[in-house]
Amino acid sequence: MMRRLICSYAFFSLLTSTAGAQTLAKPKGPILLTISGLISQRNAGDTAVFDADMLDALAGSKFMTSSSWNINPVTFEGPLLKSVLQAVGAKGQQLKMVATNRYEVIVPIGDAILFDPVLARRVDGKELTLRTMGPLFMMYPFDSKPQIKNDAYYARSIWQLERIVVE
Repeated sequence: MMRRLICSYAFFSLLTSTAGAQTLAKPKGPILLTISGLISQRNAGDTAVFDADMLDALAGSKFMTSSSWNINPVTFEGPLLKSVLQAVGAKGQQLKMVATNRYEVIVPIGDAILFDPVLARRVDGKELTLRTMGPLFMMYPFDSKPQIKNDAYYARSIWQLERIVVE
């Protein structure tokens, strides 16, 4: 419990120290991600929307990992979840993530700091599409963080992600 409180405080401090430093640009291409809820930066009414270029401009990561559905490691690349949340000034405790098929998963906001998941736009160098579990696939670096190699975190690895609600 104490670790969660410290992590939530650290995350809140990280976001509030940089939120508002710059405003979100307007997307020029197709919208890949919509974020709503407890955010301070918006660029489309009550939401923040991102196209591919906007996501690619955020701090990202690239790592190789295996998972319950990929026995052989594959390389995931995309913006860090914490970079995306920082860009919108997220101030909640949890994230409701929604896929194209309306699958929903709740992710504690602290996961963004503790485990460095990415919103992968590419797998093994190939851009994700709806047919290949994209355009966004939230992935944790399972091989470098063996404590999260379990069903709870595999379930949080949502593919065809299109919407995040900060609660």
